[in-house]
Amino acid sequence: MNITGVLVHAHPDKLSKVREALGEMPGVEVHQAGEDGRLVVTAEDTAEVSAGDTILAMHRMEGVLSATLVYHNFDPDLSEEQRSGERESDHEAVSA
Repeated sequence: MNITGVLVHAHPDKLSKVREALGEMPGVEVHQAGEDGRLVVTAEDTAEVSAGDTILAMHRMEGVLSATLVYHNFDPDLSEEQRSGERESDHEAVSA
């Protein structure tokens, strides 16, 4: 899982449109918005798009002045194949 915290600064006159557009993006949640145009947002990976690509899309959004990454956490999801490989290597270490 890949989750990011982003501070989005929108033009105050376009704040409501930016907030609405952000809310429609997959994996994005708007947590707070100030009248000065600042929004606290999280973005996480989805099956359709990565959090990184989502942040880039925020930068290109009409009315957005900046989108700054302020927090990032990555927890790799191990596939079944990777877990199987780890079990085999654990077995080999015990056998040796």
